Amino acid sequence: MAKKRKTTGLSDLLFDDINPYGPMVGEQLAQLAERFPLTAIRPDPEQPRRLLPHDLADAVHAGELEPAAAVREWLQRAADDDNANLVGEVRELRRLASAIAQHGLINPITVRPSDLGDDRYIIVTGERRYWAHILLTLEKRQIHEGEAILPPDQIKAAVVPPGVSIRAHQIVENLMREDINVVEKAHGLWALRREMTGAVEGSKKPRLVPWKQVEEALDMSRQYRLRTVGVLDLSDQAQAVIDRHNLAEATIRPIIEKLKPYPDLQIQALHQLLAWQAAEARGLGAGRRIVPSVRAYVEKLLAARESPTRTRGRAVRGLDFQQFQQKVRGTLRYLRKIDESGRTDFARIVENESGMEIVGELQALRDEIDGMLASLPQDEA
Repeated sequence: MAKKRKTTGLSDLLFDDINPYGPMVGEQLAQLAERFPLTAIRPDPEQPRRLLPHDLADAVHAGELEPAAAVREWLQRAADDDNANLVGEVRELRRLASAIAQHGLINPITVRPSDLGDDRYIIVTGERRYWAHILLTLEKRQIHEGEAILPPDQIKAAVVPPGVSIRAHQIVENLMREDINVVEKAHGLWALRREMTGAVEGSKKPRLVPWKQVEEALDMSRQYRLRTVGVLDLSDQAQAVIDRHNLAEATIRPIIEKLKPYPDLQIQALHQLLAWQAAEARGLGAGRRIVPSVRAYVEKLLAARESPTRTRGRAVRGLDFQQFQQKVRGTLRYLRKIDESGRTDFARIVENESGMEIVGELQALRDEIDGMLASLPQDEA
């Protein structure tokens, strides 16, 4: 009988096979949970899943911003910003905080002692529950747990036993969340690889364990791992866009595969993708298939980028200069007839998806013109 080919992907992770706490430890932790003051607990800066906006999280980790102040700023941004992901995160936080206020914290968070020896603890799992407690404290709300009324400035937490693979547990808890984006997954996989290596900050750089060991630990296919960590080959600006808008790996795959050498085209393609998604959300996309559209758009960007290079690399033979000049002048005359009202109409048409193709053609035309001008002697250009 032929051996069945292993095609396990992230969606098929076997949690029983990746239990970093070992059998029964999870139940034991729940029984050992105690109440810890929030001031003694901090989020893990290496946590794959970041809930706060990155600048606020970095400020908290650096000790420049207190958690309550970070939540206050987070709430303010959600009130002022129309970003759906930011608003959704805050809405979910409020929902969780209300549930905790009404029923208490059913599942305690898990923590580990800080490596700094400062009597603080670092969150292993349950950061969202921690921020919900911070929110309740900020709003001066009480927690009703059975007949008891408790202050929210303390949280139920269990200290994980020595030897637990912290990063593996965070990966298991977080990677199956549908709302975690590919940038967070990629950083999480790298964090797990470093932990499996035993890398210590400030020590001599060790040789990292092979990716195969990480894949086997998570029962993850090599193909999925490559696609996930590949996002980190994009520019920082592109990663920020992907992170901010929680873009799925499948939708940005053509950008990762084709546009790694072109940071400007990465941004252009991502903005086009966001425009299509926004149009779909408003019911104006006419059932557009996003992934094939992104792939086609990426190919068009590459063709437009490479076309001027190919033109400069060969002699242009048989050019009818008078005809060329007439075409240029005719195009100029036509464009100059389009007044401000016409340009406004053009922008509206493009926004409503009726004229998106012309945008790419105009960009290609601009690249061709730039290429021709670049071929002129410097004093002529």
